[in-house]
Amino acid sequence: MKEREASIAITADELREDRERQRIIGRGSADIRYLGKRIKADHIEVQTSTRDGVATGNIVFQTTNDRIVANRIEFNLDTERMVVFNARGIIGTTYYVTGRVIRRLSEDRYEIQGGTFTTCEGDLPDWAFGFERATFQVEGYAQLEAPTMTVKGVPAAYFPWAMVPIKTKRATGFLLPGIGSSSRSGFQFSPTFFWAIDDSSDATFGVDYFTKRGARYKGEYRYAPNRNTSGQIAGRYLKDKIERATFWDVRGFHRTNFMDIDANLHAVIDSQKRPANDRSLESDLLTRTRQGTDTHVTLTQNLPKIAGQLQLGMRRREGLGENDGQLFQRAPDIVLDIHNKRLGKSDFYFNLDSSFTNFRKSENENTLRLSRFHVEPSFSFRLETVPWLALTPEIGFRRTHWTHQRTEPGADSHFDDTHDVESGLSREMWFARLHAIGPRYSKVYRGELGPFRDFKHIFSFETTYQYSPNNDAYDRSLILPLDMVDTLQHEHAIEYAIVNRVLTKLPKKDGFQTRQLFRYRISQTYDLVEARRNENLDTKPKRPLSDITLRLESQPFSKLRLLQQFKYNPYDLEISEHSTGVFVDGGKKWYLNLDRTWTRQRDDYPENAEGSYLNFSGGFSLNEHLSLEYASRLNKTEKTTLEQSITARFLDCCWGVELTFTDTKDKNEVFLGFNLIGLLEGERALGFTSRRNALREGELSGISSWATSPFE
Repeated sequence: MKEREASIAITADELREDRERQRIIGRGSADIRYLGKRIKADHIEVQTSTRDGVATGNIVFQTTNDRIVANRIEFNLDTERMVVFNARGIIGTTYYVTGRVIRRLSEDRYEIQGGTFTTCEGDLPDWAFGFERATFQVEGYAQLEAPTMTVKGVPAAYFPWAMVPIKTKRATGFLLPGIGSSSRSGFQFSPTFFWAIDDSSDATFGVDYFTKRGARYKGEYRYAPNRNTSGQIAGRYLKDKIERATFWDVRGFHRTNFMDIDANLHAVIDSQKRPANDRSLESDLLTRTRQGTDTHVTLTQNLPKIAGQLQLGMRRREGLGENDGQLFQRAPDIVLDIHNKRLGKSDFYFNLDSSFTNFRKSENENTLRLSRFHVEPSFSFRLETVPWLALTPEIGFRRTHWTHQRTEPGADSHFDDTHDVESGLSREMWFARLHAIGPRYSKVYRGELGPFRDFKHIFSFETTYQYSPNNDAYDRSLILPLDMVDTLQHEHAIEYAIVNRVLTKLPKKDGFQTRQLFRYRISQTYDLVEARRNENLDTKPKRPLSDITLRLESQPFSKLRLLQQFKYNPYDLEISEHSTGVFVDGGKKWYLNLDRTWTRQRDDYPENAEGSYLNFSGGFSLNEHLSLEYASRLNKTEKTTLEQSITARFLDCCWGVELTFTDTKDKNEVFLGFNLIGLLEGERALGFTSRRNALREGELSGISSWATSPFE
């Protein structure tokens, strides 16, 4: 009895014990705490023999996850059972209930008579279920007898019986299906089943049913057993009624960081098959326009003692659509790099680029297999005689061996595996570089401009001279070029650049933060090999000067970035390329991305057709519930719209809806998703969770810069 009494605490303005009737009475701000529960009331009576109790007047019942107010409550101090009259409150931290009578049968099980149920706050919830009788199992299901669904108090639907999940944690069950319509695929219905396997993994299985194309089956498995390992794999399958062909794809990734040995493993699976001329099922422009799949696995081991890195991996790229039949594979691919390893306490540094690779390349019916070993050691010396000038000379040696070579000299990479390949070819060549930074000048300007304080202008010259001797042209023509290592040849060139930088200080709580307002670089390369060329001058005049590249990068604030790049041809006296980008991140309120790329067609590269593309994406939250997003990609040369989409999202405290309109060159599409938060949720999470944008990629390069910057 003492242990039982020790777990109970009763306080009140007036507290007395009635020994004759074996009861304890508390009046005025009465408060009783027992078994992790608490009851506050105007009046409390507890029977000491049976430990039954009753409380009346301004009742508040509280546990860790529940809070119920009422005008009368009957309870027992030794059990979880109780009966609450004319009650309303929260159970399971999420679900709002009312009831003429609420019976608490156990810690997580309730029975309610004459009540309502919702996840919305307020006296007039956006939606609710009204019923005469129901049972609730928290982290389980609610069974409602003859429920009526109301919207803002207005009856909207009636059911003879309903069972709905009431789960605050990840739980297995069906998600609310999405619906849509496409001019090419027809009406779309997408039910999905979610499987909560355990605390570190889950999966979804579903089907996209298209009235014109058939059923596309899909599944995805995700796992994260610990902070250092994560991954997912997804697949889809469709037997297309329109194309009378089979479509399937498998994509996934795996990452593991081996913290104890300073290594990491990264793997990507990417494989698919689809009709060559139909990509309308793809959801975004990048996926629809890509020409191949890319599967790769890389194990990276850092070697801090030698300032190096060892990589073991493989890569397999396969063509899609019009590139079917093309295959490029590197397996295994072993790379050992050492960068700037200081030799003792001297100013000399050692560098090494080395690799061993097995290649396989297929074009239609021809297949090439060869192995290559490449090693490139070099030594550099850092020399700073004066503060405004830094010189780094470097000298090195390259040796490359191929197991196969051409039998006849060739100028391109095409081959015939039955006639064009035989064994054995080596190449040796030395090289030298000289990198100079300076003369360099700087000046500080004191003053304030808005939030900026003081400005430092840094003006410098950068020059790099590269030389490697000419190897035999005939031997060079026997190499089958597969990557940049194979195309190394005679170098004799100077790259020179002028760099302007402006730095400033921004105030912080504990001082100032240095920020680069902008960096402006003008560069060009002079090719001495081309300048000394005397062959074919009648048909191909000398052009030793490269295009002049002007690149401006500015990020005055953390959420604003500007990019500008020109390439100017000094011989044709015209701009050959132009890129502009503006990236603004307004957080949860708004965002704006705009970039334009333009390329002039070159006579010596006719396949590089002139093109101008404008990419725009933006989003704005009208209020805390409603947001709009628009994205488009325009071909300014052909004056056509490649893709545009409008998405409207409404997210309230207890429900949400998403409506997306998409227009492309081959289809029009509309998709609708609907959620009852905490009750029935769809596969598409409401809110912007996929964040991929050109700001993160850091470059503007035509199609690769096309992406939106959605709200988190």
